[in-house]
Amino acid sequence: MSSDGGSTLGADVKVAVLSAESAAQPGGPRRGAGWHVPRKSAGVDGSTTDRRLPAQRSRWLLWLGPALIGALAVTWGLARVRAALPAVERDEAELARVTREVIVERVSGPGRLVPRHVRWLTATHRARVEQVLVEPGDRVEANTRVAVLRNPDMDLALLQAERDLAAARIQMAGTRRQLSALSDDVQLSLAAAREQAKVAEDHEGRTLQMEADGLAPASERVRAASSARELGGRVTLLEQRAATLARERPLELEPGEALVASLEKVVAHQQRELAELAMMSGAAGVVHSVSIEPGQWVESGFVLAKVIVSTELCAELAIDELEARRVSLGQAATIMAGSARFAGHVSRIDPMASRGAVSVEVTFEAEQAGLRADQRVSGEVEVRRYPEALSLKAPVQVTRAGHFAVYKLVEADILSIVDTELVPATGGRVLVRSGLVEGDQVVISDLTRFKDHDRLALR
Repeated sequence: MSSDGGSTLGADVKVAVLSAESAAQPGGPRRGAGWHVPRKSAGVDGSTTDRRLPAQRSRWLLWLGPALIGALAVTWGLARVRAALPAVERDEAELARVTREVIVERVSGPGRLVPRHVRWLTATHRARVEQVLVEPGDRVEANTRVAVLRNPDMDLALLQAERDLAAARIQMAGTRRQLSALSDDVQLSLAAAREQAKVAEDHEGRTLQMEADGLAPASERVRAASSARELGGRVTLLEQRAATLARERPLELEPGEALVASLEKVVAHQQRELAELAMMSGAAGVVHSVSIEPGQWVESGFVLAKVIVSTELCAELAIDELEARRVSLGQAATIMAGSARFAGHVSRIDPMASRGAVSVEVTFEAEQAGLRADQRVSGEVEVRRYPEALSLKAPVQVTRAGHFAVYKLVEADILSIVDTELVPATGGRVLVRSGLVEGDQVVISDLTRFKDHDRLALR
């Protein structure tokens, strides 16, 4: 090819490129006007002439290539992405849709059934078990003897208290005899003095009459009057002495009587403690458990037996200490015993937590037959009701309120992990607090083995 021919061909290509650029520019030819690329064609005489290509054909030729290249690139990219994602079978990924409905928010926990009224029989003193008279399951009355205990030291203490009481009573009796004898002596002396004073007064009267008649001297009247005054004074002193003795008698007897009364209380207390060693049930019911054996020594406060006073039961639930903050008295609750469900309400909340849980007592709305004490149950407490809320069938990993990473269906065959806040609700559903919207489809089956992958492919 000559140099002229090569330069002519380069000029033709440049003209074609410039024409295409001008057509793409805003100031280029209008849509539908078309554009042409000068082509050199050989004539009959060997000369070259320009000819115009059709406008539609030129436009399709311009866009067809890039479109095909773009589609191939997207297809190739998606194939590479899907090929790089871990795959999970559709049968393994169970999907559930987020819906809007009435939701009841609940907190749950395990528990057991306990009697509402229980009597604990405990040892009042250190003693040795002589006899055990009942077994678990026996029905007892209030005066039924459960066990017999013995403490020799208490027997000795009772004997000593009784001896001290007897000595105090003897001393008290001696004091009473002394006071009575002294009072009797004073009364006798007073009676004699009164008689003597009366005789002296009569003698003084007669002497006075005889002196007036001249039959007795004046000295005789003086002696009679002196004797009458002396005996009158003696009577007065003896009367005062008798009154003093009568007034001081209670004061003399009070210490002795107080000592006797206190010793009588000591003896009664010792007798009562000895009587308590013969353990009585104290109430009618059924023996729940017996924790002693004959010959065993027990300390004061040791639990000997447990008696169920009534058949009425309640449930004690262990609620997580963080979730228990929303529980309050009177809230509705449901107790599950196997497949059976029983309605109740919260009747007591333990003020203290133990091992990360709070004890919540649930009372049944009606007496339930077939339930037994210490039976294992589970329960749910309704803490809040939402009239219209987003809910979802509970994923397997949601057992308590919190944030969970779940897989959401973002395309026909692509799963993407999202962070959600879920709260267990009633009927095996969860309340959606954040992370999802109505209509989203979420995998609720167990895909924990893919926890390190943010996206999964369905196949």
